[in-house]
Amino acid sequence: MAKAVKSPAVMDVPELVVRLHAPGMTPLLRAGAGGLASSLRSLLLRETPGATWPAPVPLGPGSATAEPTSIRLSWGGKPPAETLEVLFRESFRIRESPGVIDLPGAYAPGAPPRPEVAAALQDALKLTFLQHGKSTTKEGVPKVLTFSVDERELRLEVQGYSGFVHQGAWKDVVEALTRGTVTLAGWAYPGAAERHIGLRVTKMEYSAAEALCACFAPVGCLSYKVPQARGGALVALAPSDLVRFAELRPSLTPQRLEEASVAGASDAVLAVQLALRMESRRRQHRVLDTAEAFTLRTLPWASQQKSRSGVLHSSTVPEAVLDRYETAARELPNRLRVLLPKDKGGKGKASASQGPAGFFVASSALRAFITENLAAGQPWFKDFATAAVTLDNKRRFIHHYRAQDNLGALFPEERKGLIAMLKHLEDAEQTLVESVHVALRQRFGAIAEESRGNPVARKNRWNAERDRWRLAFSGAKTFEQVRAALADLWSRAGGNRALQERWKQVLPLLRQEHWRAARDLALVALASYQGQGIEAPEAADEEGPLSEAQ
Repeated sequence: MAKAVKSPAVMDVPELVVRLHAPGMTPLLRAGAGGLASSLRSLLLRETPGATWPAPVPLGPGSATAEPTSIRLSWGGKPPAETLEVLFRESFRIRESPGVIDLPGAYAPGAPPRPEVAAALQDALKLTFLQHGKSTTKEGVPKVLTFSVDERELRLEVQGYSGFVHQGAWKDVVEALTRGTVTLAGWAYPGAAERHIGLRVTKMEYSAAEALCACFAPVGCLSYKVPQARGGALVALAPSDLVRFAELRPSLTPQRLEEASVAGASDAVLAVQLALRMESRRRQHRVLDTAEAFTLRTLPWASQQKSRSGVLHSSTVPEAVLDRYETAARELPNRLRVLLPKDKGGKGKASASQGPAGFFVASSALRAFITENLAAGQPWFKDFATAAVTLDNKRRFIHHYRAQDNLGALFPEERKGLIAMLKHLEDAEQTLVESVHVALRQRFGAIAEESRGNPVARKNRWNAERDRWRLAFSGAKTFEQVRAALADLWSRAGGNRALQERWKQVLPLLRQEHWRAARDLALVALASYQGQGIEAPEAADEEGPLSEAQ
């Protein structure tokens, strides 16, 4: 049985003031202060619908008052434990059905996420703040939750919990009030650890205000799943105004199942910045100072836990970058891939009418590539020729379409997103891509004419032509090889109107200092090429948000 925490004498404990810009307030702790403010607002509106925010929030014998840069907690002449226990009980709850973790400060009062979304958000928390098994207490065996998407019934296995560590963490805050500081486990600050075991100066110790912020960080931060990395992503939102942030925070919580997953830390932070841009236009007030995002995944030297594998800091993102990201996010959305059950013999897939199907969320490798470049302030196509991801234990290249017998990473439906991104190229870059498109169209037209009456030969020759130029450009390792490959394609294709009219724009890209960009753009042109008539992509390339796994 846990030992009771002795409350200090009431007269010895002054009110607790959380200051947003106090020394030691890292982005994650400032996000926790925002989460505390959002939880207080939720509690106020639940208890007093129609109340004006900000206003003092009753917490048992005490109360809390939020201001733009601070939050003040008073104890009402009673031990702090009585006030803090009420605050934590109302802020960290378990949803009765299907038994998932409930953070009221993360959504609008009376409008919790749908059960399947709540389960996905819980999974994200288990990959970030609650990754250690001891941080949660399971309740029974997993339950099956059924729901519908696009008139298709799906099933999701959900592990219910009877409690989690944050519910009793008010005792740690009381200890900090008593002793001055307290040591918290890894759930308080994911990725942080004692640098030198036994050397006290490198320990993670918290004052009472810092401990309170660390406890509310899951509310102020956004946790996501990262399917490709088999880990999670965390975005710490450091507010500039706690009162306004409390109003904004519920609108940032994902409302759809696909939105609970991201392609990486860059995708996560840009998604938040895009949402904030929309809100700032409506509110005409800046709410966020900075956002810090990092991924958490298992690394070879620490297989027992998920460690930080990349950190990204973001303050003000240029409008042009957010425009490019908006296009990528719209045209390359996460997709639900349906897993059809096996037939009775276990050899093939059963029909979709046999009952609810399992699924998984697939994120786009191309979207991850684009967002990493955008977040780094680079052209969205940079290193398109060499970028690769590890899928199915294979290193697959972004510039190539995926098939069973190759090392491509792109799915056919991602061509639409690549075409949409072409409008974000500079004039010279667009001219180079257009000239390659014209050359390819003329080459494929010539092949079609030569193979008239033999569709099998025509298709084989088209595929061989694509592979020929893909290998020519991706295999080019020098300035001379890139120029030679482009010149070879243009000369074989014949007259090229795009080059004839705007050849001066292309010349700078053919110089030695830009040969890598020219190589990337040539492969972008090849991957985004879309023929017409019999040469057009098959109708199967177009998919909705729900599709069967291949």
